[in-house]
Amino acid sequence: MRNNTRLLALVAALSAANVVFRVGLAGGPPNVKPTAFLVIVGGIVAGPVPGLLIGWLSMSISDLATPLGAGFWTIETSAGMATVGLLAGLLLHRSDKIGRVRLGLLGFLLTVFYDVGTAIVDALIYNYPWWVSLMGLYVPFLVGFSPYPFGLVHEATTAVLCAAIGPSLISRIRKLYR
Repeated sequence: MRNNTRLLALVAALSAANVVFRVGLAGGPPNVKPTAFLVIVGGIVAGPVPGLLIGWLSMSISDLATPLGAGFWTIETSAGMATVGLLAGLLLHRSDKIGRVRLGLLGFLLTVFYDVGTAIVDALIYNYPWWVSLMGLYVPFLVGFSPYPFGLVHEATTAVLCAAIGPSLISRIRKLYR
């Protein structure tokens, strides 16, 4: 019973932290948020299913707390972030020692997966070419949206957080968790 309580507390704490960061940083630079980072950490520490739950809850609850509220986009973003937590848990849950470079690269790639996946789903929902959506992520000034590369900033933020504080945070949480 004790491990189930700790697992529930970890899922709740990481999900709540993500909600606070997403809502609190909503006015800041776009996509500079630790959401994917904390979902990846949760998946690695607790496993694939808790990582999935952390990803889903983080996106769903934070969408409810924003002025726009939840919408059909909540399903796609929640499913995408849940997949990030699931994959992080499947890939590194059993690893005892995780290096900074490996974790930074994993964070970058999983965030690329999330960004590209949600961009393609958006293109399908709004009925426009998928390549236009991808261009908006990486070279937005070419298609006239904005001079800000949303995808690259999101992926770089996650990679830097994973490489800089990921290994020490994972080892500290594992000590408390086990």
